[in-house]
Amino acid sequence: MTAVEVRRERRGGAAEIAARVIAVAAIAIPTTATPALAQESWKQGVKYTIEARLEEDAETLRARARFTYLNRSPETLDRLFFHQYLNAFRPNSTWARSGQRPTPDFQHLAEPDQAFERLLAVRALAAGAGGSDIVSRPLRWSYPGTPDSTVVEIPLLDPLEPGEEVTLQLDWVARPSTLCRRQCRGGRQYDFAQWYPRIAPFDEDGWEAHALYPQGEFYGSFGSYDVMLDLAADQVVGATGVVLSGDPGWGVEPTQQDFYGDRPGAEQRLGLLQISPSPGRKRVRFYAEDVHHFAWTTSPDYIHEGGEIAPADGRDRPIELHVLYRPGDEDQWADGQALERMTFALEFLEDRFGPFLWPQLSNVHRLEGGGTEFPMMTMNGGASPGLIMHETSHQYAHGIFANNEWKEAWLDEGFATFLTNWAFEDRAPGIWRQSRDRMAETEAGGFAKPISTASELFESFGRYNYMAYSRGSFVFQMLRGLVGEQTFRAILREYYDRWALHHVTEASFRTTAEDVSGKNLDWFFKQWLHATATLDYAIGKVEQERTARGWRTRVEVRRAGDAWMPVTLRVGGEDRRLESRDRSQTVEFDTAERPTEALLDPDGFILDSSPANDRAEIPPPGLEDALDAPRPIEAFDSVWIEELTWMEVRDLLAAGTTTAIIPTGGIEQNGPYVATGKHNHVLESTCPAIARELGNALCAPII
Repeated sequence: MTAVEVRRERRGGAAEIAARVIAVAAIAIPTTATPALAQESWKQGVKYTIEARLEEDAETLRARARFTYLNRSPETLDRLFFHQYLNAFRPNSTWARSGQRPTPDFQHLAEPDQAFERLLAVRALAAGAGGSDIVSRPLRWSYPGTPDSTVVEIPLLDPLEPGEEVTLQLDWVARPSTLCRRQCRGGRQYDFAQWYPRIAPFDEDGWEAHALYPQGEFYGSFGSYDVMLDLAADQVVGATGVVLSGDPGWGVEPTQQDFYGDRPGAEQRLGLLQISPSPGRKRVRFYAEDVHHFAWTTSPDYIHEGGEIAPADGRDRPIELHVLYRPGDEDQWADGQALERMTFALEFLEDRFGPFLWPQLSNVHRLEGGGTEFPMMTMNGGASPGLIMHETSHQYAHGIFANNEWKEAWLDEGFATFLTNWAFEDRAPGIWRQSRDRMAETEAGGFAKPISTASELFESFGRYNYMAYSRGSFVFQMLRGLVGEQTFRAILREYYDRWALHHVTEASFRTTAEDVSGKNLDWFFKQWLHATATLDYAIGKVEQERTARGWRTRVEVRRAGDAWMPVTLRVGGEDRRLESRDRSQTVEFDTAERPTEALLDPDGFILDSSPANDRAEIPPPGLEDALDAPRPIEAFDSVWIEELTWMEVRDLLAAGTTTAIIPTGGIEQNGPYVATGKHNHVLESTCPAIARELGNALCAPII
């Protein structure tokens, strides 16, 4: 692990801010250089320039955006759709009415605790004669999912032909709810995970304008964000992107400010904010490219720790790391703990995929528990190694590889869960078998819907969570076992080279896996993603005999369920990979020493619905017959285990005896005519009486 330098600061009071604005030329909708990519059919151009003022007395954010949209699709567009996801966290939203996750309860949330995101004005902007003046024309908007208002539709004045762009000015006011779920406000802390009209993706399937449900998360269009925040001077802020000017409350590294070169350009004033901040306030400008969302959080109580990961193969710049945590949780976050876990996670991910393509990563301590991922940022309720690893994995699985979580949640949630287990398997041997064993009961119960089901169509949040996260993770683990470690790693590297900073689907990953492995994997993805089949391998009959050179062991392997996978059988330290699709097969091993155990899937690569029957002890030849032998004499009529033979105990267990009474006595000082072990004598008569009264019990020796 690369050592990280901890830079810890806590800012308070109305410090004087010396704003530094970098005045350089701007270009339209930039795209950073990426590895050799297998391009999407097209990728829309998106550019946001935003001014926002946090008014803490009113607990609201007032904002204005200049939004430019370049239509690179082959379709003519006559309207745009945006998501206003803060409106999910209030009564009568699709989320609140869905019943998928009754807690937290937004349906009965009253003012002033509700969230909202209200459009105030929308105007189309165009250059005037000679390009010198801006002409604006008002636009109307509507909410097609009323009473839900998380999707807003804005008809355009003129059709947007392929290759044309349109610029809008959007004014709105926003407020998170006091009930936390993927956003929150509490005291002077604001977690703006959602806060602006976010353009809905337009892809090969058309507009992906989708109300927000408890099940499933996000899908966004790649673009650039130039965001100027006007805040109280003592606020400490973390966000997507790099700081171009102003003091976020923890200082700025030069390596961040020049990451994008001169592309951000000079500050573009939109007219919402005054030329200079009011007394007691400050301005902080953030900039990001090739991201599909911009999230931020602020609190005057945040404590900052900073570090970096040194340049590595394929990355000539360091990755800046930022941790913002609240006082009182130093035992989890402070003194480089969170930084070290972030470093471990990013170095693992870079090794498996390729260089991290963004300049920084911030891990912020949100008001809500759990965690949620955003480009260059994770909002976490804690700093445990597992949570940091999972949410950091999303920087690749959903961030750099931007899947549609509503349609294919397994492609990021299952992927991130898999990557988390993979990262810790050396530290926690057996992690995959333990995960599989915990899942066995659910697997044995069967499924009504396959993993590929759209998120909101699962009948409960628990079932969605199991299918997307737990079962989804085993799709990747089983593929790893199927193709082998070296080939699987090559698949991930090629997936990165083809699809980094692009939208991905199951087809993106499947075709990459097939190309690299040289295998037709259609059956694999159909079986595990698009069907409800389960799989149960089991050890059947085992026979063993001596040979001239040692021992010969024959093991029957049985397969139940409609699914199939190659499986490894380990006997006497020797592994055999079984490729047969037969329901029953017998495998023969010749070994010098006598094997004492047969074990299926020793490394935990297969999602087995009944792992308890994957292991069988092999008794010495003849012992199994002895275990089944009849008693040579009649049973002795006693309930004391120590007075019975093992055959008698065996037969009593088979007849339904289920309870062992353990009598506890002892000795103590008594009078001159009372035995010291009087309790033992009492137990000698009371225990048999109780056992016979119960009818299914035996007495163990007195302790």
